Amino acid sequence: MLQDILRFRKKIIRIGAPVLVSRGVFVIWGFFSILIVRILPEDTYAAYSIARSIQVFAVMFGGGFMMQAFIKFVAENNTGRETRIANAGIVLSMTAAIFVAGVLIVSGGLLQSFYSDIDLRGVPLALAVLVISSTLSILPRNLLIARHMTKQIMYADVFSIMVRIGITCFYILTGSLRSPLQIFGAMIAGNIVAFGVNAFFARKLIDFSLGCEKPHFRLLFGFSLVALGAGLANSIYTRTDILLLGKLADESQVAGYSACRTLTMFMVELNSAAKIVTLPLISRMWSQNRRSEIVRRVMSTVLIINIIQIPLIVLFAGFPKEVLHLLFKGKYDFAWAVLLVLGLLAIVRAVGSQFATMAVGIGKPSFALYSLIASTILNVVFNLILIPEYGALGAAIATVFAVVAGGAVVTFLTVRYWRAHRDDPPVSAAG
Repeated sequence: MLQDILRFRKKIIRIGAPVLVSRGVFVIWGFFSILIVRILPEDTYAAYSIARSIQVFAVMFGGGFMMQAFIKFVAENNTGRETRIANAGIVLSMTAAIFVAGVLIVSGGLLQSFYSDIDLRGVPLALAVLVISSTLSILPRNLLIARHMTKQIMYADVFSIMVRIGITCFYILTGSLRSPLQIFGAMIAGNIVAFGVNAFFARKLIDFSLGCEKPHFRLLFGFSLVALGAGLANSIYTRTDILLLGKLADESQVAGYSACRTLTMFMVELNSAAKIVTLPLISRMWSQNRRSEIVRRVMSTVLIINIIQIPLIVLFAGFPKEVLHLLFKGKYDFAWAVLLVLGLLAIVRAVGSQFATMAVGIGKPSFALYSLIASTILNVVFNLILIPEYGALGAAIATVFAVVAGGAVVTFLTVRYWRAHRDDPPVSAAG
C-alpha cells in the first residue's frame, strides 16, 4: 500500500489536493452556518431549521439519488456509450428536480398549515428553486468528477461558497439578516455560479446530438433506486443520535454533542473527498479488467485518509478537554469524552466509507444499503440503551457500535464479491 502511494504520489496530489480544497470550503460554510444560527431571531431560525430539513430530502428526491449511478457509469470508459448514459442521466435528474419542485410549490399551503405557529411564507418556492439549481449545478460537476477533472471542480466550489458567504455577510454586516429566504437566496446564487463554472469546463464532455437510449434509462434508474434507499438510511442514521438526545437527555447534552460533531466534521468531509477520487477510479478499473488491483487501491486510500487526519486525531483524542475549553470558553468541557470517542472513531470510519464506495464502483450499491440498514438499527438500539444513562457520551458510543458494524458488513460483502468476480472478463463498452 505504501509503495502504491509513493509510486503514484504526484497523481494523488494532482487529483486529491483540489478535492481537499473543495471539501474544505464546504466545511467553512458549515462553520459559517453556526454564525448564522446565532444571528437569526428564534422564530426565524425555527423556519430555517424546518426548511433545511425539508431541503435535504427534496434535493435527494430531486435528482440527488441518481448522482452515484451517474458517476459510476459515465466513468467506466470514454466512448459514445458513456456520453449517451450521461444524456440519460441529465434527462432523468432534471425531470425529478422539476417534479419535486412542483410538489413543493403545490404543497406550500399544507406545509404552512402543519406548522401554523411558524411563518413559512415564500419558503416552498425558495426550496423549489434551490432544488432545481442544485441539480443543475451538480450535473456538469459529476461529469468532471467522472473524468477526474478535480481542479476545475475546485474552482467552481470555491467560487460558489465565496458567493454564498459574501451575500450572507452583506446581510449580517448591514444588520438586515432577518429571513431564511435571504440565506436560501445566497445558496441559489452560489449554485448558479457553480453551474456556470462547471458547465464551462464540462462543455466538451456533453454531446446531446448522440441522444440517449431506453436501456440507459433503465440502467441508471434501477441502480439509483438502491442508492436512494442507502441515502434515506444514511439521512436517518446521521440524525438519530441528535433526535434521541433531544428526547432522552437535556439541552446541554444535545448542544455539547453537536459541538463535538461539528469539530469532527472535517474528518467526515475527508472521506467524502476521497470518494470523489475513488468512485470513478474503481468503476473504470472494474470495467476495464484491472479488478485485481482494486482492493489494494482502496486500502491505500484508507491509509492516505488516516495519514492526513492524524494531527486532528491526536488533538481530539489527546487533548479533548483543552480543545473544547479553548473553543467554547468552558461551556462544553463536560463533553470531552465525546470528542475523544468521535476523534478515535475517524480511524475506523475510513474503512467502511471506502469499501462502501468500492461496492458502488463494482456495481453493488446494495452492499452499502445493507451496511447502512445494519448501522441504523444498531444506532437506534444502543442510543435507546445508553443515552438515558450516559447522555451525549452514550450517543457517541452508540455511533461507534454502528460505524464499526456497518463497516464490517460492507467490507465483508464487497471483498467476498470481488474475490468471486475479479477474474471475470471485462464489461463491454460498446453501444
